[in-house]
Amino acid sequence: MTELSLLRVLLLLSMAVAPLGTHRLLFAGPSRLRAASHAVAWGLAAVGLFSPAPILCAAWLLFTAGSFALFLRERGAALWSPGGLAACVPFVFSNIAAVWLVAGANDLGLLGYGPAFSYYAALHGNVLGWMLIGAIAALADRAGPHRRIHLVAVLVCFASFLLIALGIDQLRALKPIGVVGLTLAIPASQLAFLRGVWPKHKAAFSLACVSLAGLALTMFLAWRNELGTPAFAWVLDLRGMVVVHGLLNAVVVGPSHLLAVVLHAKSREPDSRYA
Repeated sequence: MTELSLLRVLLLLSMAVAPLGTHRLLFAGPSRLRAASHAVAWGLAAVGLFSPAPILCAAWLLFTAGSFALFLRERGAALWSPGGLAACVPFVFSNIAAVWLVAGANDLGLLGYGPAFSYYAALHGNVLGWMLIGAIAALADRAGPHRRIHLVAVLVCFASFLLIALGIDQLRALKPIGVVGLTLAIPASQLAFLRGVWPKHKAAFSLACVSLAGLALTMFLAWRNELGTPAFAWVLDLRGMVVVHGLLNAVVVGPSHLLAVVLHAKSREPDSRYA
């Protein structure tokens, strides 16, 4: 398997999981139309990624943009509350990731980058931005004892991603600041969530523990790579950060925490969602 093929598989996995969780948490109720749109858009994107018709990946961008539009319409005036604004963040990430997906699949050279970097950006947007920060945003959107911690974490994560983006090529001093922000904000929110669910919901607690442990490992690998001493240079003839860091985040860290929050939210229904 080539590196690009692995990235495509991880992207499709993240695209299958992220909407299932965040839409369940952030929309007022289930929708057959949204579910059908998700399935169709995912199928077209899969064909586009592995066929000579990459333009089909544009269906995914239409899905993410349409989902965001529906969310904005549903929330109305409640959108301008702190929780409502936080709930917008995963939708923003989903659309940014979709743009990078389309750019990478069609080799558009967005901002001068090729398919590999575009897929990296899309994967980070889906896993960290849509899944992991999306779960935190859902907690910030709901009444709870640690809501303020989750709100601050969402804001810090969003700002940190901007700093990292600006620091990749131009203002390099900003990138470590962004990495520090993510290193502090995400675990702080996860620890607050763990404190809130134990011992009332052991399944959610266990999943969140798995996610936090995986996050600690991937952050350690990211910092080693940032400091020029990667723990895994090559794995199976592929770059170690893609195989180990990418797999852990896409398969363990993001989905585990998102599922933990979904299970916790389900156990609390019919609590007020936008209080």
